[in-house]
Amino acid sequence: MAELPDSMRLKCFMASEVVRYKPGEAIRWLETGSEKIKKSAMQKAQSVIRREGARSIGRDVREVAGALFGAGSAAMADLAHRQATASQYVLDERSFDVVKPTGTKRVSYDEVKSIRMTGERAIVELRQGAVTIKPFAYLVSGRVRVPVGWTRNNIEVGYELLIEELAARCDLEVELD
Repeated sequence: MAELPDSMRLKCFMASEVVRYKPGEAIRWLETGSEKIKKSAMQKAQSVIRREGARSIGRDVREVAGALFGAGSAAMADLAHRQATASQYVLDERSFDVVKPTGTKRVSYDEVKSIRMTGERAIVELRQGAVTIKPFAYLVSGRVRVPVGWTRNNIEVGYELLIEELAARCDLEVELD
């Protein structure tokens, strides 16, 4: 029996493995941040209720508004964290699943017509419709903004790897805009 070339063996191995891409560990910082914002908002609200320090109606209104804004920011960060941790992309032999908190969508690799990158968003064009893959969060340092990567079967990997592996499984090239 003839032996497969190395490139074919790798493709056969890749296609038979079930791979889970979940948002990277940096997402946990959303949870940590929301907890700190909640504590700060609660302290501001309690200080107004206890009437600590020199008080006036204008100051109380500002502090209550600040506490409400902080509570809203904490709720948004908490919601983003929950949504990210409940989301994943599952790649198997013949299809991939897009798992979101609202439900799961299964897409066969044969249905994919093209994969186009627009900035950090990947638009997976299907025979009917499209799937958009975008970062759940970014790391920002000064003017540099980098998308948070993934954990691929519990190993941290870069953001682009999911898109590259999906393109390989669909036997397509990623188009850049």
